[in-house]
Amino acid sequence: MRAFGLMLLALFQALTRRRPRPSWSFGFHVVQRFMRLDWDKTADWELAAVREEIARRPYPRKYVKRVARTDEVLGGVPACSYGSGDKVVLFFHGGSFIYGSTKTSHAELVARLAIEAGVRVVGVEYRLAPDHPFPAQIDDALAAWDALVATVPPDHVIVGGDSAGGNLAVELALALRDAKKPLPKALLLLSPWADLAMPGASFRENDPYDFGTREVLVRHAAAYVGSASLDDPRVSPIHAKLEGLPATFVARGGCEIPRDDIAAFGAKLRDAGVLVTEHEAPDMPHNAAFFADYHPAAREAFDAIVRFVRDHVD
Repeated sequence: MRAFGLMLLALFQALTRRRPRPSWSFGFHVVQRFMRLDWDKTADWELAAVREEIARRPYPRKYVKRVARTDEVLGGVPACSYGSGDKVVLFFHGGSFIYGSTKTSHAELVARLAIEAGVRVVGVEYRLAPDHPFPAQIDDALAAWDALVATVPPDHVIVGGDSAGGNLAVELALALRDAKKPLPKALLLLSPWADLAMPGASFRENDPYDFGTREVLVRHAAAYVGSASLDDPRVSPIHAKLEGLPATFVARGGCEIPRDDIAAFGAKLRDAGVLVTEHEAPDMPHNAAFFADYHPAAREAFDAIVRFVRDHVD
């Protein structure tokens, strides 16, 4: 009933307000309004309640129904695989390190990637804050990586993630580099949360167009870092030395609030000598690939992701 009420309000707002971006269809405007209303109305909830709410929602399953899913455990960490084969994307879901799962909120995204890129996508169900603050997530990522590469060659693996999961993908690669362990073939970063201090001007400029807000993300960041500092390189990879990382894909939406921070991270990767492929989806909010069925720019963003994966597993 709550979701139904929010959808009615989103429909009303889309009907009575001018579309914020000319390229947005009425349907896309409704989707954006629903997500923003949901975000705003849960802003002061207990984080555990937000997590439970997100986990029990009915999500699209068009692609999930078309691919085999296998639950497994990697180094003691729960995981689930979509598809099959010896070419793998090890994927870390987003959700501010607070919520999310590749079994629910991100299932359709990773299932679609498995189908269209022709790879096995392994979603890691790492521990979540505030119950398990930093660095539990990096510990889980390392454990899952070590277990995976015991059976799959590292150069057959792309490590990826969206938002907080993109942060975790980078931090895993940095930890592997520093430990002088084999690195993945490439990194796939979808709107990565690269700087948890969130200094970019786009947090103000794009607030009307995105579905999240800096105010709430500040709360999420504090719950994740615990006693650590936001500028710790293991927390915010934009402060890390990035030399030696593998080829990296960085996606951002033209209208997402962390756009400027993501662009700054891409520039720092290039300055460090990393081979970087960047894609900015015009008029798109955070994590454009999620909206591939709703807007041509989002579909183009997803196609760019698929091309990158195919190019680096063939």
